[in-house]
Amino acid sequence: MAEIQPFRAVRYNPEFAGDVSLNVCPPFDVITPELQQELYARSKFNIVRLELARRGLSEDPYEKAAETAENWTESGVLKHEEAPSIYVTEEEFEYQGETLFRRGFVAAVRLEDYYQKVVLPHEGTRTEWVADRVNLMRSAQSNYSPLLSIFRDDLRSSVGNLLRAIAGGEPTMVFTPPDMPQLRIWRVSDPGTISVLQEVLKYSEIFIADGHHRYEAALRYRGSVRAEREVEHDESINYRIMLMVSFDEPGLITRGYHRLVESVTDEEFEAIRKSIDSTCDLEEWAPVHSADKSLREQIEEFSQSLGERAGDEVVFGLLGKEPCKFHVARMKNPPTAENALEASEYSYLHSHVNRPAIPEEREEDVVSPHHDAGLIARQFEGGEARMAFIMRPVPLDEFVSIVTRGWRLPPKATNFYPKPPAGAVIQKFGPTL
Repeated sequence: MAEIQPFRAVRYNPEFAGDVSLNVCPPFDVITPELQQELYARSKFNIVRLELARRGLSEDPYEKAAETAENWTESGVLKHEEAPSIYVTEEEFEYQGETLFRRGFVAAVRLEDYYQKVVLPHEGTRTEWVADRVNLMRSAQSNYSPLLSIFRDDLRSSVGNLLRAIAGGEPTMVFTPPDMPQLRIWRVSDPGTISVLQEVLKYSEIFIADGHHRYEAALRYRGSVRAEREVEHDESINYRIMLMVSFDEPGLITRGYHRLVESVTDEEFEAIRKSIDSTCDLEEWAPVHSADKSLREQIEEFSQSLGERAGDEVVFGLLGKEPCKFHVARMKNPPTAENALEASEYSYLHSHVNRPAIPEEREEDVVSPHHDAGLIARQFEGGEARMAFIMRPVPLDEFVSIVTRGWRLPPKATNFYPKPPAGAVIQKFGPTL
C-alpha cells in the first residue's frame, strides 16, 4: 500500500535568489561536463552547485554542496516552508512540433523495498552512481531533485480532474529556464485535497520512470542510519520526494536512449562489429538530401525513421559500423513475443551484441548512454566516437509488461521526457516531514 505525504519543502526566495528560472537544472545523471560549466556560469545560485558540485578540486564535492546549501539558507536564498504541502505541477514544452502539457504533483513517498511490490523498478543501476547519491545525502541531508514516477489514476480520473482544477488558479511559482520546459507550481496544503490524492495512490502501484539510482540511494542511506540508531516512523529519511504523473497524461513522453561507442580499442571495436554481423541482418539507410543536412539532422531523421517501423519488429539503428554509414539492424533469431524482456531491443543489444564482445568490467567505459543527437554528432565529428546504436523508445505497454513481471532492463534503457528539474522544490531531512 503506497503512502504519500505533504512535506515542508525548501525553495528559492526570489528576494535574494534573483531570477529563479536561472537557478534550476536537470537531474545529476544527464548533466554533461559542458552543461555543468554552463549552469555554473548561468547563475551564482544555480542548484547544480548542490545537485552536482564540481569534481576534481581539492574540496570534497559533497561537503562543498552541504556548505553551500547552509550558506544559502543563512543568507535567505533558500527558505523553508512553514506548512507541509504537496506541489501541483504543470510543464509546458514543445515536442515534435506540438505544444504539450504534463500535470502531476510532487509529494513525499514512503520508501518501500522492491520486494514489497509497492514501488516498482524497471532497469538496473550502476553501483558508483548509487554511491555518489548516498554520499550527497549523507553530507547535505537533502534531496534536490524529485524522481519521476507513474501511477494509475482511478476510473473516475479523480487525480486528473483535481489537478486540472487546481491548475486553473494562479500559480505559486513559475520557472522558465533556458532549454527546459516552462514549469508552473501550485502549493497545496488543504488536508481535504491532499486526502483525495492519498486515497487514490493508496491502491496504485508506483512505477519508477526516472531516478532508479536516487531511489536506491535513499534505500541504502536509510539502511545505514537504521544500522546506527532507531529511526522513527515519521522521520523524513523514510520518504523520497517524487513527481507523480498518471499514465493517462498526454504529456508523458518516452524517447530513445542511444548508446555511443567510445574509448574503445581496435580489438574491441572489431569484436563489436563481428557480434553485430553474427546476430543481426543489416539494411543500409540513407537520409533524404543528405548533402543539405548536418550530421545531427541526419541522426534525428534516422531516429524518426526507426520509430515509424512496425512495433513488432525488433530493430535498432547503427551509425559508424561502416565509415559514415547508417544501418538498420534486425535480429536474426528474434525471441518469442511472450518473453517481453528478451524482446526488448535494449536487452537484446546488451546481452547478445555488447556482452559477448566486451568484458563486463569494460562495458560502462566503452558504451555510454546518450539521448542528445547533437552530442552524438559532435562526438563523431570530433573523432571521439566510433559507433552509435540509435535506439527506439520503450513502448509504454512493453514497459508495464516488464515491470509487473519484476524484470529489469539494462541501465538507462528508458528516457521519459521531460525530467523534473532539480531545485524547484527541495526535501530537507529532519525529525518530521
